[in-house]
Amino acid sequence: EPLERRPEVAVKTLRQLAGDARLLLFGHPTLEILSRKMLEFGCDDYVVTPASAGEFEQIFGSPPLRISPAESDEPREPTEEKPPETPAVAALSRVPLAEILLDSMLATPHDALTAAVNQINARIATELELRLSKPDQPQPEARDGHHIESHVIRGTEGEVGTLHLFVPASEDPSPARHALSQIGQLLAKLASLQDRHNRLQRLAITDELTGSYNARYFRHFLASIIERARKMHFPVTLLLFDIDDFKKYNDQFGHGTGDEILRQAAALMRRCTRQHDLVARIGGDEFAVVFWDKEGPRQPRDPKPGVVSRPPQQPLQVFERFKRLIASEEFPLLGQTGKGSLTVSAGLAVFPWDANDPDSLVREADKRLMLGAKKQGKNTIHIVGTDEPAKPQS
Repeated sequence: EPLERRPEVAVKTLRQLAGDARLLLFGHPTLEILSRKMLEFGCDDYVVTPASAGEFEQIFGSPPLRISPAESDEPREPTEEKPPETPAVAALSRVPLAEILLDSMLATPHDALTAAVNQINARIATELELRLSKPDQPQPEARDGHHIESHVIRGTEGEVGTLHLFVPASEDPSPARHALSQIGQLLAKLASLQDRHNRLQRLAITDELTGSYNARYFRHFLASIIERARKMHFPVTLLLFDIDDFKKYNDQFGHGTGDEILRQAAALMRRCTRQHDLVARIGGDEFAVVFWDKEGPRQPRDPKPGVVSRPPQQPLQVFERFKRLIASEEFPLLGQTGKGSLTVSAGLAVFPWDANDPDSLVREADKRLMLGAKKQGKNTIHIVGTDEPAKPQS
């Protein structure tokens, strides 16, 4: 009778009746969440149907379960016999791999492989050790009293690493090699899921036209870094900039040319900034750059009335360099008359001195951009607390 009607009572009753025998569930993929929950009530493991012979072998252990191959017109190779397990490898086969792989993907989707290997290591016999080496890392050397079995893991984008199992020299390597191959096949599937997750996340946080981050991720990042800065006492500088009179380029040369200007402007700003700074396109021809440095405790503003603290120099220098590059950059679509005609304007604000939360910081920087730089000549940068264009200190 299907267990989903009264699953907890059913599994507990079967557990009492089964004694020392293994209690296994199997069912449709839609019941996997329920099956995982039943592990808490005495179930030893579960299988999602349809299951392969290899999955049944992994669950039932040695001796292998004999399953007749499905009817097919293609000739089949004889199935390789699973070697008898040694005590250490037998312990490895009882590790709940399905649970570990799912937990790793949910908890650390960017590096699920490393998390899964760490979890497996925490549950296997002390005389065994599992390691994962990335393609650019050296291969480990065998230590005293152990030999190494290795298995290459390949995801959808090629080789992602090599799995190494340290096995006591006194044990037959054949069952260890077989167990490692099974684990490697599962980790390869996990690697493919990890690749897919990372690709989808990149699409979700990236501006399709320029390749920079999009407005949604900019808001998320700014809130996160300000919260971190609040706890660790370092400043965060927000620079908002756009291209002066951008509409005229679209009207005169077409939207294709306008798109190319945006792409090159984003690429130039990324060249000017450091790797940990964030460059985002937040709408139309408007961009945001978040500068941050953990440089120790921040110093408060000079309390004297009318005295403005010195603005952060690194963002000002970056913007000046960006202005020079965009003015000298060749844009073939603009023709000879348009060469060097592009200019940009910006507004700048600093947490915690100019604003104490993300929304206020954006408002202050935007106010400097629209009411300062745009209304006072363009092709410049204005900062909070000043009426004149900001210039970097020599």
